[in-house]
Amino acid sequence: MALTAKTASQHLSGPQLAWLRFLLGGLLCLLPLSFGYRLRPQSYRALILRGLFGSFAVLTYFLAIAHLPVGIATLLNSSSPLFVALFSFLFLREPLALRTLLALLLTAIGVALVVLGNAQRHVGTALFQGSILWALVGLSSAVLAGAAVTTVRSMRKTEGSLEIYLAFCCVGGLLMAPPATTTWVWPSLRDLAWVLAMGISAAVAQVAMTHALRDVRAVSAALILQITPIATLFLGAVFLAERLTPLGLVGATITLLGITWGTIAR
Repeated sequence: MALTAKTASQHLSGPQLAWLRFLLGGLLCLLPLSFGYRLRPQSYRALILRGLFGSFAVLTYFLAIAHLPVGIATLLNSSSPLFVALFSFLFLREPLALRTLLALLLTAIGVALVVLGNAQRHVGTALFQGSILWALVGLSSAVLAGAAVTTVRSMRKTEGSLEIYLAFCCVGGLLMAPPATTTWVWPSLRDLAWVLAMGISAAVAQVAMTHALRDVRAVSAALILQITPIATLFLGAVFLAERLTPLGLVGATITLLGITWGTIAR
C-alpha cells in the first residue's frame, strides 16, 4: 500500500489521497451489505473515536510518505505497537513491563538515528528543517495509529470488523473532504490505477487486521506487522531508488529491534 501511495503522491496531495482511500473503502463495504449483512453497531461513541484517531493517522502517514522516502515513513509509522502498549497500560489497565519501557527507549534512539540519517542528505540546505518536520509528522502517525488500535481492542468483543471499518471510512471521509477539496487535482488514468491499488490493498489489510485482533494474540500480530517496514524499505530501494544513509540503516535496524523486543516483552 505504501508504495502505491508514494507513487500516487507525486501528483496528488496527502489529504486527497486520504479522502480517496476512505471513499474506496466505504464503497467496498457495500459488497457485504448488498449480500444481506446487517450492521449491528453497539457504541457510536467508540466507533467515532476510532474513526477520528484512524483518520488523522492516515492523513499524517500519507503526508510523511509524500515528503520522505517511503521506507522511512513506513518505519516511523510501524513504531505504533509500542504506543499501543503504552496506551493499553494507561487506558485499558493492561500491565506494562519494564522491558517494554526499555524497548520504547531503544526504539526512540533508533528513530532519532533514522531521522538524523535522512536529514544528513540536506545539511546546509533549506530542506534540512523540513526533513525533521516531516519525520515528526511520520512519528505522529504512529502515535495516532496506536491510539486507534487501542480503541479497536477496547471494543473488538462487541463490534464487528465491518462496523469498525465502515465507521473509520465514514468519519475519515467527512474529515478529509475540506482539505482534499482545497488541494484537489484531477487524477490521470495512471493516478487512478495507483489509487485503486492503494484503496483495495488498504481495505483488505485493514479489515483483516481488525478481524485478527479478536483472536490473535497482540504479540503475534505485532511481530507479523514488522514485515511491513522491512518489505517497504526493500521495495523503495528497488523501485524508487531510495537508499538509506549508513546512519539511517543503523537507526532502522535499532528501531526494528526495539519494536520487536517491545512486542515480545508484552
